[in-house]
Amino acid sequence: MGKGVTKNAVTCLLHLSHEMLTENKDKDFISQWSLGNEVSSEDTNPSQLGLAWLIPLWVDRDQEVRFSSLGLGAALTSGASGCQALCASCQNISGGLWGTLLNILLDQQESSMVRREAAFILQNLLVMPMPANAEEAKDSHWQHPCVHDEESGVSLVGLPALQALLYHCQYFQHVALCASTCYRGRLTFHRQPRAAGPPESPSLDSESSLWIWRCDPPVDSSRPSSSLSTSSTVIRASGPHTPMGPSPLSATEDAPASRLTAQGQSETDSSDSLTSAESRHGEQSTAVDPVSMVTPDLMTSHCGLLTNLLSILPDFTLSAVTHHHLLRALASLVDVRPIETCLSELKTPNVPPGEREDIKVQLVTQLQFLSGFCKLLGSCVTVSSQLIGQMDFLKQLLTALVAALMLDIKGLDAGSRVCVCVFWADVLTLLATLVRRDVSAAYPSVSAALGRRWHTFAGTLSVCVAEDLADAALHTAALQFLGTVLSEETKRLGAEVTHSKHVSALWDILNGPSAGQLCDLLLQSLDKRTFQDPLKKPTARALMALLSCSRSAQSHAAKAGLIDSCVEQMKKTHSQLHLESIRPGKASHRRKEESYLKEVKLSVEILRSALYLNEECKVVATDARLTLAVFSLWPWLLLDDPTMEAVLELLCVYTANCITACSCVCVGGSGSAAGGKGAPGSSLMLCVTKLASGVAADNTPVQKLSFCLLANLAMSRDCRGLLQKNNFLQAFLSVPMPKAGGGKAWSAAGTGGSGSGGGLLGLWLRLLVSLSSAEDGQQSILRVSGALEVISELAPQRRHALLTLHNLCFCPNNKPHLLANDKAMKALLGCLLSREMETRSMGASALWALLHNNQRAKTTLKCPSVRLRVEEARTISKKEAEKKKKEPLNEYLLKCLESLSQLLNN
Repeated sequence: MGKGVTKNAVTCLLHLSHEMLTENKDKDFISQWSLGNEVSSEDTNPSQLGLAWLIPLWVDRDQEVRFSSLGLGAALTSGASGCQALCASCQNISGGLWGTLLNILLDQQESSMVRREAAFILQNLLVMPMPANAEEAKDSHWQHPCVHDEESGVSLVGLPALQALLYHCQYFQHVALCASTCYRGRLTFHRQPRAAGPPESPSLDSESSLWIWRCDPPVDSSRPSSSLSTSSTVIRASGPHTPMGPSPLSATEDAPASRLTAQGQSETDSSDSLTSAESRHGEQSTAVDPVSMVTPDLMTSHCGLLTNLLSILPDFTLSAVTHHHLLRALASLVDVRPIETCLSELKTPNVPPGEREDIKVQLVTQLQFLSGFCKLLGSCVTVSSQLIGQMDFLKQLLTALVAALMLDIKGLDAGSRVCVCVFWADVLTLLATLVRRDVSAAYPSVSAALGRRWHTFAGTLSVCVAEDLADAALHTAALQFLGTVLSEETKRLGAEVTHSKHVSALWDILNGPSAGQLCDLLLQSLDKRTFQDPLKKPTARALMALLSCSRSAQSHAAKAGLIDSCVEQMKKTHSQLHLESIRPGKASHRRKEESYLKEVKLSVEILRSALYLNEECKVVATDARLTLAVFSLWPWLLLDDPTMEAVLELLCVYTANCITACSCVCVGGSGSAAGGKGAPGSSLMLCVTKLASGVAADNTPVQKLSFCLLANLAMSRDCRGLLQKNNFLQAFLSVPMPKAGGGKAWSAAGTGGSGSGGGLLGLWLRLLVSLSSAEDGQQSILRVSGALEVISELAPQRRHALLTLHNLCFCPNNKPHLLANDKAMKALLGCLLSREMETRSMGASALWALLHNNQRAKTTLKCPSVRLRVEEARTISKKEAEKKKKEPLNEYLLKCLESLSQLLNN
């Protein structure tokens, strides 16, 4: 066929392939593209032609044919069957599929558009499973990379061959060179043919940015073209298979094609190929030869190829990327200004249609490169988070990426809006990944950039969650990014709010009107979605993160009725569960119950964030009768641990430093539970004590949360009274104790030490500390026969045991019991000579409390051994005070010891 016929035919096939991909997503149509068997009178075994007809077009002398045919190959290999069919068709082709494609990709005189399509095919091939050694390759049904070292005679297949091939082709140096020479200006071309020379052809693909530029002839014009390929790629003079190699500047001196020779192909064959290549270029040559420039489109394909390489060769690829500073080179190409210029021009009225399309192509090209780079960088830091701290260009890059989120897309056509939204999704995903992987390196820059331009960013968020876009990927990415940033802000507020007024750049934003506006946006999105909507949970997570770190958002949510609606949802779910429970055939309704409980769990988690450290919201929850809603659901909560954990966490937040909430839990919820599973007159607190009373060997989260809730409730007189009435504290004596001498000398958390009941014992001791903060709680502890002896024995090793014993010493009614208990006095006196200053302080403070206004205590403790121990402790503390001047704890310890000395000596 003639040149024009071939070109147009291949172009039609390319369009047809994309149409088939779009319309027949779930159908395998590769067989329609494959030829039948090649029948010959002399050949008894006809060969399968398959897709072999496509390969010669890749080395056609017309670049548009090469581009279209490679694009067709990329479309056909988008599925596994296409990859297998193409590889099967290349078994007898000189160079093999991998060598041919790499040759085209690394040909610096080839157009960027053609090289880009070769990279796309390689990306598709890398998705296929690849053997790690020769044994695994025997079971494979398609062609893998295969290399042979002539010097050592070693042959490699699969992943090792791919590593060797990339190393000897100097692929990573080539990427670095491309990045350093990438054209970053506006891409333009003449619409009318020039007077001299052939016209320059724009890309047939609207997303392509191949432009043939005329410049000086290349220095090395004798290099073989990409038509020269290899069969079972033979590598001469191979070195160690490592990503180390020459600098990027030397990549042009030793072209990859010259390193690869065909197995069984003579030097004469190479010369013939060279001659044909020169003749091909000679047909286009006039005064100067056309030379392709590296475009952002080509760099996009390299980013995609590197991303796929990271998934199958993570260590090798990451080492090469780091060694050749590829991330720095690619990051230098990140620039938002050309995108802003294109957006501004597209909004300009009276732009000619042809010029408008050129601007759109430019916009798409820039957006696709930035998206590809974001995916590559995200993959790199996923493989190694340490990489983030090593990137000295990170701050500048993060500023540019956040600025990209501020693009104004109002007034754009639908196609351009979609391109920007896809780009935004990749940027948001990358930023969230960087913050999660290395908070200290990424979060300050991200939060500072957001704080400076929050109002603009709020507009972007509005676009991301708008219903008319119908882009779930962007919506999810925006919500995940928002949740990640706000969760980190919550952590920082919890650690630094008492030390600094402005703990971060977002502090003022989250405590001003903007937080309410963001809360309203999320609430509107949440209300529109059913529980089955996949965007329901991401929206709820983002809302929870916002509520946890912003009192303004909490107040706005309370006024908007969020707390009331959540409690009403719990009551409604209880009614539905109750109806299901009285229907016959309960087993068939189990799935419905699970679905209802998942809805309860989500509502409970939202309530927990809304009530966090907010007394105003706790009052609203109390008015909405939250405890009654929880109490009615209790029988079903007992059947589902995840939901029970969420409810207990909510109650812990609700009762923290809130007497009113504690009283509601203790006395509220009286009445019979649904389904007849609760006892009349019981309360929510009694239900919690039943959860906590079991001596579980595995210390389930439910039991731990039950004790945490009881520790909060212990600040309420009603709770302490109930604990005394139901003899709950008697169970403390049945807790397994650590073996003698087996525990740690000091455990800050109170849960250290050996023994099967170590964790459960720590939970009990924290509860006893809370009880001992009030006089009636202390009496409840002392009424448990043997409890004082157990606490005294644990005091030297357990901080919470010592703190409980310390608190008991401050009640006048308890002093006779303590003075008469030898174990208690031994434990307190032993604290005076401890190495820990906190231990000495608690011991001295407790002894001072015993001696205060207690003549019997003075008589009992006035003995030489006690005085000597006090004086020794004073000497040690004075020496430490000289080293640690003005330390509050040491000053308090000295004050206690001096008071003890005076009382004992008078």
